[in-house]
Amino acid sequence: MYDISYELWLEMVERVASEYAPLFSIMHEAAREIPLSRALIEKLKSNKRVKLSNDPWQIWLQIDLIEDDIGGFRVYLMACVKRDAMEGLMQLTAEEQGITQEEIRAFEVEHGLDMLGDVLEQIEDGYDILPEIIGESIIFSLVIFDSQDIDDSKGNDIFWSERTYTN
Repeated sequence: MYDISYELWLEMVERVASEYAPLFSIMHEAAREIPLSRALIEKLKSNKRVKLSNDPWQIWLQIDLIEDDIGGFRVYLMACVKRDAMEGLMQLTAEEQGITQEEIRAFEVEHGLDMLGDVLEQIEDGYDILPEIIGESIIFSLVIFDSQDIDDSKGNDIFWSERTYTN
């Protein structure tokens, strides 16, 4: 039996996560370049999502309305990959190290690990992308606008101003 070390485990996790780095780069670049206009926001509010690409990845904009007093919202840039594609990549990465799926499962059970969960955590920590498993897909989300940020900055401006207010 091949002896899996925690360092090898982490190396495999990082390798799988890094395979998606081109997608995350595209997402971050697109987030910087997408002009958020009133028309786009209204389109998102009525349709909930706007498709940007299907090839090589399905990528779209999505809006989530926030139930607050000012009609706030968040706009996300999202991408989708099939869960089995990532799992296949995890299996291939292990096989390249001479490790079988049975050895992976035994290591996970023995150490309370989950390779898919660790890969998703590495993606979130290393690429600032929020991954979520939904059915047979993995959805990657990147917040490109959050109206709460505007509210927070206004509150901080008042709080941090040197001017004192009295009644």
